[in-house]
Amino acid sequence: MWRDRRQMRWGGYNEALVRRAILEEASGFALYLTPAAIQDSWFIPKIELRAMDERRSHSAPFFNGAIFRGYGVEAGKAAVFNATGIDIGSTLGSAIDENELSNGLRAASNAILISYLYSEWREGSVTVRIETRDKVPAEDTSLLHLSLSPPLVHDPDAYDIAIWDDEIQPGFTDLQQALHTVQLAASARQRSLEIEGTAHLSAALALGHAFRETTRWNLRMRHHDDVWETAREAGNLEGWDCSSHAGTDPDGDMVVMVHITAEVTNAARASAGGLARAELHFRPPGGPDKLSLDPRKANSAAAGIAKEIREAKHKYAPEETRLYLASPWPFAALLGWHLASVGPVVMHEATVDRDSYRVSCVLR
Repeated sequence: MWRDRRQMRWGGYNEALVRRAILEEASGFALYLTPAAIQDSWFIPKIELRAMDERRSHSAPFFNGAIFRGYGVEAGKAAVFNATGIDIGSTLGSAIDENELSNGLRAASNAILISYLYSEWREGSVTVRIETRDKVPAEDTSLLHLSLSPPLVHDPDAYDIAIWDDEIQPGFTDLQQALHTVQLAASARQRSLEIEGTAHLSAALALGHAFRETTRWNLRMRHHDDVWETAREAGNLEGWDCSSHAGTDPDGDMVVMVHITAEVTNAARASAGGLARAELHFRPPGGPDKLSLDPRKANSAAAGIAKEIREAKHKYAPEETRLYLASPWPFAALLGWHLASVGPVVMHEATVDRDSYRVSCVLR
């Protein structure tokens, strides 16, 4: 696998690097053609496309293709020819719609991911950098970059809620399956993720759930020099203030509020949209505070909360469980890792002002 983002540096002979990759190392070339690729870039038409044209004229096994977006077929062919003098007409197949394109790109990207993992992950844990509000620095050396910025931004009111079901959670599922496939091929590869970075609570919860206990993956997260680690152990909520009570709407959902770094009751009720069938509250020893939870005890606490949710689900039989959480992001991942057999869980992300919540991802 050859990644320009890692192997090209300022001041290097990048033209020569790319030409060598296309002329000697790559098995094929797929041009993702948008107006920006031709109109705003000199590197693609002057360096990459010319190297592709040279390689395909001398190497029969070399595959090449083009995906047009923002151009019709004839207009795209004309744009490339006008910019480069290269005729890409022979690379084209039939037109496809957006759904077919998305499905095809997802299958192709998963194949590339698996090839990359086979090549670069030889042993040990998988190092991961996750960022959902800022871009991952190009110089970061983690094996995997989970960059969710965009589509996510700090304010949950500023992005489309459909992004969770349409892209983020399917992406986590694809990632888990790819890692699982590659790990099974060699026992030297450990079934664990070493994670650094920062994440929305919803993204952390969804990531933990994608690699939850039943998948036999483990997570080890570094946050503010502390280590938060998943493990299969009995739940322990000793010293916690835990309460549950029936609500006033027998047809409502079950509401779970976890008040680790802040009290969420008022904000959760402000966004609830109706009365609850039951309410569960969890407060750490000493009450909500940014330093109230010892990371060494966080896994057993997450296991205890998940157990209480399962028991309450059996008691109250809600159709859905609504989750309102204020905590460090690694705790959300721990909770997601332990949540299983609890039915649909609707996670809510706090607004910027922390005075209300908005529906984000749904764990199913």
